[in-house]
Amino acid sequence: FTVEQVTSVLRNINNNKANTPNDIPSFVLKNCSQQIAKPLTRIFNASIRLSKVPTQWKNVNVVPVFKKGDKSDVQNYRPISLLPCSSRVLERCIVNHIYIHML
Repeated sequence: FTVEQVTSVLRNINNNKANTPNDIPSFVLKNCSQQIAKPLTRIFNASIRLSKVPTQWKNVNVVPVFKKGDKSDVQNYRPISLLPCSSRVLERCIVNHIYIHML
């Protein structure tokens, strides 16, 4: 990935997405995109090159979200995985990279 690609993804982060408890808030990553894009790009490229993702980025909180019906029935809930923001940024970079090659 390039610094420009990572910066673009950082600038387009959705501030309304929930973060994991020990995560950097998305608005911080967005507001500091110019300063953190270069180090994140290095981490992302090393992660791809080594086929390893930082352990902290694998920590996920699963939260039940109510769909409809009786709230006391567990069948009326679906699980939502709350990923660390840095993991979501890496995923978006990968998706963008794949998408370019699909066109």
